[in-house]
Amino acid sequence: MEAMTVLDPDDDAFGAALADHAAGRDGTELVLEVDDGYRTPALPPVAFFLPESSWGPAEREVLAHAPANGPVLDLGAGAGRHALWFQSRGHEVTAVDASPGAVEVCRGRGVADARLGDLTDPPADQPWATVLLMCGNLGLAGGWDETRALLTRLAAICAPGAVVIADTVDPTALGDEHSRTHVAGNLAAGRPAGQTRLRLHYGSWTSPWWDQLNVPIADVAPLVAGTGWTVVTHLVATVDHYVVLRQWA
Repeated sequence: MEAMTVLDPDDDAFGAALADHAAGRDGTELVLEVDDGYRTPALPPVAFFLPESSWGPAEREVLAHAPANGPVLDLGAGAGRHALWFQSRGHEVTAVDASPGAVEVCRGRGVADARLGDLTDPPADQPWATVLLMCGNLGLAGGWDETRALLTRLAAICAPGAVVIADTVDPTALGDEHSRTHVAGNLAAGRPAGQTRLRLHYGSWTSPWWDQLNVPIADVAPLVAGTGWTVVTHLVATVDHYVVLRQWA
C-alpha cells in the first residue's frame, strides 16, 4: 500500500484548490478519481474552512473528548480548521499535511506550527495529548496493516491517557452502484471492503495515486485492537462515523 507521501508542488491539486479558495479566487471543480476510472466531485474546498458554527453535532461531540490541556497533533490538517479551533483554546498545536499548498494556507490563516511531512511518520517532538485524524483520515495510512502500524506508532509517542479523534466513511453504507461494485470486488479479492486507490484533479493539477482505507462501522474495534488504544466513543452520522480512542495510563 502507498499512503499519500509529501507532494511536489506541481502535483498538489488539493493545495491549489485550498489556495484559490483562501485567496477568494474562482477555481474549477475538485474531482476525485478511483483507479477503476470512476470520477466524482471531491469535497469542495469550502468544506476545509468551515467555522465551528457549521460543524455537525457528531463532530462537536467527539472533539469535546480532547483533554483540556496538552499539545495537539493534527495529521492531515487541510486548511487548519481544527488546528485553529484548538489553538484558540490555548493548546499548543502542530498541524502536519503532505500538501505544500495546504501547509501554506494553514500558515496564512494563523496556525503557529504548520509542517510539511509524511503523515505516516508523525513527529515525536513531545508526548501528544490529542491526535486528530479528521476528514476521513482514520485510514490515511492506506491499508489495514498500515493503519494498525500508524496507531501503534502514535501510542508510542503520545502521553499516557492521550486520545485519538478520527473519522472515516463506511463504504458498505454507500448506496450508489459504483460503491456497491467496488466493495464487492474488494471482498471477492480478499481485500478490506473499503480499500481504494485515489487521485485528485484540479484544473491543470493532478495528484499522484494514493491508497486510502475507508473503514466499515463493524471493523473499527478489530482495527484498533492491540494497537495501544481503546475505543471509548463511536458515533455514526449517516455514512460518516467518528471515533474517540484513548490510551489508558
